[in-house]
Amino acid sequence: MNKTLSLLAVILTVGLAFAGCKSNSKADNGEGGGCGASACGGSECGGNDGGESAGANDAAVDATIKMYTDGTMKAAPFVAMHSFVSVGQYWEVTNNFGGMKSVNKWQVSAKAAGTKSEFIVESDNGQGYILAYQIDAWAEAGKPNVTKAWIGKAGEEPKEIKIMEWKKAEGGATAPSGIVLTEEFSDIEMCGESFNGDLTTVKSDGNTTKTWIAENGWFNKLIKMEMNGDTVMELTGCDFNEKPEVWLKWEKDE
Repeated sequence: MNKTLSLLAVILTVGLAFAGCKSNSKADNGEGGGCGASACGGSECGGNDGGESAGANDAAVDATIKMYTDGTMKAAPFVAMHSFVSVGQYWEVTNNFGGMKSVNKWQVSAKAAGTKSEFIVESDNGQGYILAYQIDAWAEAGKPNVTKAWIGKAGEEPKEIKIMEWKKAEGGATAPSGIVLTEEFSDIEMCGESFNGDLTTVKSDGNTTKTWIAENGWFNKLIKMEMNGDTVMELTGCDFNEKPEVWLKWEKDE
């Protein structure tokens, strides 16, 4: 079980993130797509229900933001991205581990001013704050692609935060133990779109994990994950809007 969870942790670290839908040809062509709007909102997407818990949650959010702004916590130097990044791409994945649901949302919010290949990407993990990254879409594969980072509450001005130092892993990625099977999938309908890619099945210590990664996806391209037959991660919303509603209050020149 621990080995299976280790594989899950790797997948979560490298993207989660999420990503991708398609246009009339492929999602990953940078032209947006015909995906439906976000599948949920408000408290259903991990928002605050108010009441007595609201004050405690606000205090926790403020404490987290402070840890980022004072440098105790730092932003990741790498965010999993797809090819052909375009302003307005939106991706949402719902997680359900042991009955604990959460929603992760990502969107390409703007082109970074004064750059040729950099974009502003906003991330909402349902915890009451937004993390934003300036991403270099032309960064070399396997190298850091985050050039700036910010944090803030939705609708408020972002505060710039420090980025973790990039340390190249020695010896490469650890291969999952047990039986690993990879097969192609095609024409999986989700979010009103059809996806194709690779399904990886890992059987270890009596547990089975299945992960669907879509070739025509966005961000880390994960569209579904199952553990022992239960769906623990699933694409629940994707959209493309050339003029997206940004989550943080950006200055016009940012």
